[in-house]
Amino acid sequence: MDQFYDYIIKTLTSGISRKDVYHNVIEKGYKGVQSAAYDHMCKIIELFQIDVAIYKSSSPEAIQNKKALQKYDHLSRNGIFRYLWMGVELNANHEAYILQKYPKLKELIHCVREFREVYEKKSIPLYLFIERYKNSDLKEISQFANGLGKDIEAVNNSVASELSNGFVEETNSKLKMVKRTMYGRCYKTLLAARLMYTKFE
Repeated sequence: MDQFYDYIIKTLTSGISRKDVYHNVIEKGYKGVQSAAYDHMCKIIELFQIDVAIYKSSSPEAIQNKKALQKYDHLSRNGIFRYLWMGVELNANHEAYILQKYPKLKELIHCVREFREVYEKKSIPLYLFIERYKNSDLKEISQFANGLGKDIEAVNNSVASELSNGFVEETNSKLKMVKRTMYGRCYKTLLAARLMYTKFE
């Protein structure tokens, strides 16, 4: 994907969706798999903080409308997402506006940042985090906290150790995906060959 680096930045910035960018680089000669292309685009989006057109049309009219909006002071959905989940700072006016209009976001922000501290700084014990949020008025937060409590031993282990079975889980998920595509046409040898081919794609 490196040979398309500048092109990808230019097209994503202009408002073209990742789906259309992917099809365009295929026409330009890209031979890799779709997942690798999307991973590459996501890294570029995060690096340059691009507001991508996920659900928008990439027609010339849509792109012009996007550019016309840029002269107004507006806050994008992606900007809010980065503020909530990635800790990217907003300017004071934008932050004051969304917290005034959506006061429940304050609890969500505290929840996300404290959960990061559980893992990154280990300054908050996991059990204390669960106790604090298991009866939250926000249903999604309370469900999350109670879900942690139901699997407390495994979550505690993930906090205490840098070791992870993520690689095993990823391989298992890929195997299940391959199995679903092979129903009605496979023997064990063909399934093994397909799995190895997928691994090296």
